Amino acid sequence: MKAKRSRKSTLLIALALLMIFATPVAAAILVQNFTQSTVVVEDPPIIKQQGADANYDGDNDDTTGYIRVNLGQTISNNDSGLSTPGTHDTNLSHEEITFSCFQGDRTYYTDVIQLTNTTSEDWDVTLTVEPDLAGNAAVTDTFTAGNADIWLFTSSIDSTGGAVTEMPNPSLYGSLTQWYNSAAPNGTIQLEVVNGALSVVQATTGPFTIPASQQRQLALVVDCGADMVDTETGTFRMTVATSPH
Repeated sequence: MKAKRSRKSTLLIALALLMIFATPVAAAILVQNFTQSTVVVEDPPIIKQQGADANYDGDNDDTTGYIRVNLGQTISNNDSGLSTPGTHDTNLSHEEITFSCFQGDRTYYTDVIQLTNTTSEDWDVTLTVEPDLAGNAAVTDTFTAGNADIWLFTSSIDSTGGAVTEMPNPSLYGSLTQWYNSAAPNGTIQLEVVNGALSVVQATTGPFTIPASQQRQLALVVDCGADMVDTETGTFRMTVATSPH
C-alpha cells in the first residue's frame, strides 16, 4: 500500500512541473495587425497677411519704416537638438514684426497683420506669448531703464471688406465694440516695461472664431515712457494656434 501511494505522489509532481515549464511557450504567441498612414500636404487654414500700416509710405517695402512686417521667414523646429532620434531640422513659418516706440508718446498701429481663413469651414484661433521652437524665451530685452505698456488687439469683426474703423484704444478698454477688449480668454495681449524690465501681463487671447473666408485684424498700441532709453529694444514671441470650430 505504501508503494502505490508513493508512485501517485510522484506522478502529480511531474505533471505540475510540466505545466510550469510549458507556460513560457504559450506567452511567445505574436499577433500582428497592419496600419497605413498617409501625410497629405495642404495650405495652412489660417494665414498671416501684411496689414496696411506696414506700407504706410506706399513703397511696398515691408523691411523699412516705423513698423515692419517681414513675412515668409522661417524658424527651425530644433529636431536635431531634441532627445528624439531625429537628425534633420525642419523650418516652419516665423513672421517678424518690428515697430517703433516713441519716447513720451502713445502710438497706434491699427492694421499690422490680417489673419485670413483660407478654408470653407470655421476655425478657432488662440494667440499666446510663449517661448519659440528654437528655445528663445517668451520675452527678451536690452532695456536698462524706463516704463512702457504694449497692447496687441484682435478685431472681433470681419475685415475682408476693409480695415476696422474703430481705434483699439486702451483708454476705452472694456467698451470697444469692434475689438476683443475684455478679460481673457478673448481680451488683449498686454506687456509692460517696469524700470527697464519687460514682462507679460496677459499672455493669451482666444479662442476666438474666424468664420470661413473671413479675416481678423491685429493692432498694436504702445505707450512709450519719456524715461525709455533711445535705441534699446524688447522682443516678445507669439504662437498662433488654430483648430476646427
